Amino acid sequence: MTMGSERQPMAAPPGAAVPPGARWAAGGQAKRLDVDGLRSGYGRLTVLHDVDLHVEAGEALGVFGPNGAGKTTLLATIAGLLPTQSGTIVVGGTSLQRVAAHARVARGVVLVPEGRQVIGSLSVGANLDVMMLVRGRLTHDVEHRRRREEVLEMFPALRARLRVGASSLSGGEQQMLAIARALMCRPSVLLLDEPSQGLAPTVVELLADRLSQVKGTVTMVLVEQTENALLALADRRARMRMGRLEPATPTAQAE
Repeated sequence: MTMGSERQPMAAPPGAAVPPGARWAAGGQAKRLDVDGLRSGYGRLTVLHDVDLHVEAGEALGVFGPNGAGKTTLLATIAGLLPTQSGTIVVGGTSLQRVAAHARVARGVVLVPEGRQVIGSLSVGANLDVMMLVRGRLTHDVEHRRRREEVLEMFPALRARLRVGASSLSGGEQQMLAIARALMCRPSVLLLDEPSQGLAPTVVELLADRLSQVKGTVTMVLVEQTENALLALADRRARMRMGRLEPATPTAQAE
């Protein structure tokens, strides 16, 4: 298996304006993702049937299909939340077969789950702060403060609500928080499960803009039910039906 080379972000010229997300992007460590012959499901129920998926370092792959097609199961299995029945998952040339879900996060495989799943009982700031545990830290350090500042630059709406309980945020703000938490882990592979679900078109466009600014510095697998503004970020798209993934085609060709 031939591994793709990692894409390196270009530095902005001195004095140039730095857009939201650019400083985070400068630290991206995208890695190639290879999934071969993957079978997975729930107990005795097999949902995924021999799925093959290959994403180059820094590439964005869009996966779309109807409810129940297996899209969420695919991301949950890559993230280690569901067991692999057979097949392999390899990131940057290293197998994740025996790696637990929390350890996959530490290795840069990070899932933004369907429904956002922020910790509603904690403030926005505390939701961000718990991510330092991924690095084995119990107190703020320079690196944590730097990462937090970078995601707040990307999502300034969160800065004004740092002391507000996450449960009181709008759906769009909760999705910003969910993505910000994931980016604080410095992911090499970012898995996004229907990030546009239930959101207004203007919020979807904002999320697409922010994700476009880190595109190329992180490998993305973006799942949606329909081909919307977020899925337009993908370099290639693949349809999933009944637990089987069709070959991916370039986005321009799909359009």
